[in-house]
Amino acid sequence: MSSDVVDALDALARLPGVAEAADRAREAATELRWHEGLRRRWREARAETAVRSAVATVALEGVRADAGWLRERVASGAVAPAGLPAGEALVLAAWRAQVHVGELLGDLGGRDRPPAAPAGELVAGLHRDLTAHLVAAGALPAAAVGRPRTDDQPREGGPLDPPVTLRGDGDPAPAPVGTELRARFAAVLAVLAADEAPALVRVGVVHGELATLRPFATGNGLLARAVARLVAVRSGLEPTGVAVLDAHAAMRPAAYREALAGYASGTPAGVAHWLRYQADAVVAGAAEGAAVATAVRAGRTAPA
Repeated sequence: MSSDVVDALDALARLPGVAEAADRAREAATELRWHEGLRRRWREARAETAVRSAVATVALEGVRADAGWLRERVASGAVAPAGLPAGEALVLAAWRAQVHVGELLGDLGGRDRPPAAPAGELVAGLHRDLTAHLVAAGALPAAAVGRPRTDDQPREGGPLDPPVTLRGDGDPAPAPVGTELRARFAAVLAVLAADEAPALVRVGVVHGELATLRPFATGNGLLARAVARLVAVRSGLEPTGVAVLDAHAAMRPAAYREALAGYASGTPAGVAHWLRYQADAVVAGAAEGAAVATAVRAGRTAPA
């Protein structure tokens, strides 16, 4: 791993309030780690977290989903999106990606975990989960799955409008394509693989870059949040895989967009705000994860 990448991430960890925010996130995650409900039933808890995470993440794409409906589909095995309305198909795709993340985490408390595939393969695999139904329906070329968009493919719309990147001075700049896009995407993969860098910063940068760069033809926001969950767990920031990290943003989408815009600005204040926001998401997600663990321990999953 390039020392330049690690040095840059270390510098972000020294921005105002970031170290303290990381401490808050770790404290909340540690409390969740020792929840009594995760002693023997952590697999059930992760399964429920995949459901709640899917519902939360699609809410940020403008899709309102019912967790009970998704639980019923999962329980019956009716998780193929073929023939379903677009919103329902998207929920199932998001759930599939969250389950995939869970499969990559390894056993809770175990010393062994699945070997980490190269960063590019991890991202491509999750993007495939999120877009396979579009390929099957003929709405997306198979060649666009897991590969940065080409010069003739428009940048996908997202939480920031207009759909452009921002220079460090806050002025709009054209969305990158071609060589520039590939270079920036390679930088994202380098951050994803920077195991020795501060965990909260890695989560925030990977999430922020994928959500604002939007390197693929579609599915970028969902992908950014799924990858962020993966990095949060594998980095040790949130070691259980039970925290529902997207619950915080789903409850206040405007605050999520504001924090993401701060990251996109490239200013120290904006990036620091985004990283502190990520820590708040871990704290809120851990609280939701504790609710999951309590429900599972009681033999139920739906909120009381």
